[in-house]
Amino acid sequence: MFITMKRLAGAVLLAVASQAVAADRISPETAAEITRKCGVADQLKDFAPSVRAGITTNPELASKLTEAQLANLLAAIDVAYRPAQIEIDFNAELAKALKPAAAKDTLVWLDSELGQRLTALENGATELASDPEKMAAAQQLMERLPPRRVERYLALMKATGADASGAQLVLNNSLGVAVGAGATLGARPPEVAKIRKELAVNLPQLTEAIGNSYMVMFASIYESVAEADLDQYVAFAESPSGKAYHQAVTKALDVALTNAATELGRQIGAGVGSGKGRAGA
Repeated sequence: MFITMKRLAGAVLLAVASQAVAADRISPETAAEITRKCGVADQLKDFAPSVRAGITTNPELASKLTEAQLANLLAAIDVAYRPAQIEIDFNAELAKALKPAAAKDTLVWLDSELGQRLTALENGATELASDPEKMAAAQQLMERLPPRRVERYLALMKATGADASGAQLVLNNSLGVAVGAGATLGARPPEVAKIRKELAVNLPQLTEAIGNSYMVMFASIYESVAEADLDQYVAFAESPSGKAYHQAVTKALDVALTNAATELGRQIGAGVGSGKGRAGA
């Protein structure tokens, strides 16, 4: 009887603990709602083309691949970086990283008129960084800004961690390219963790460079935003919930894209990596 009761008590404690953990997490539906409303869901289709471009625009790498290897590699990228799977991984990590209270405050912000308007401005500027003429115009605009406006942008950068998250995206794009090349040309499967560590050596300099670019982009993106509205945005970003939200999004993207790079290595293994590149022919 003692053993039976002890096992029963253990089962009850386990159930209570599981309920407590569940109560401290947001639901998959809430995570998906945030993903959709913050604009991340619309960006997921861009990751595969970015990694593909990293392969095809590298002449040294392309010269080492046969046509068949390159075709298989690009096909593997499309599979590993398919938006549906990245969204699943992103939402799963977001549900673990963001607490219910912060998620509630985040949805209040994203559903507000100002939150929707600012999100639309940000989503509409996704191609700004790749347009030299627009970036030149943004730089000129930045140079004319009053000091307080610059301070507001700096505060927004610090609160949201936009520079760090942007650098992580660049690192993850480079990770996908490196894993794809390593799996294709290497004799052994690439070690994703080792490649990440090597790439992260340059992360501080990359973060600074990304931060400088974002400051210029902010000048263009938020040009039409009134000072009072910008203050509200900074206030949310600096709040505990705002900081938790931006940190959770950055972590979720990092995990989802690392998973994609790992899957890319697996996809290539038997297909592309089975043949020899031109360098070894």
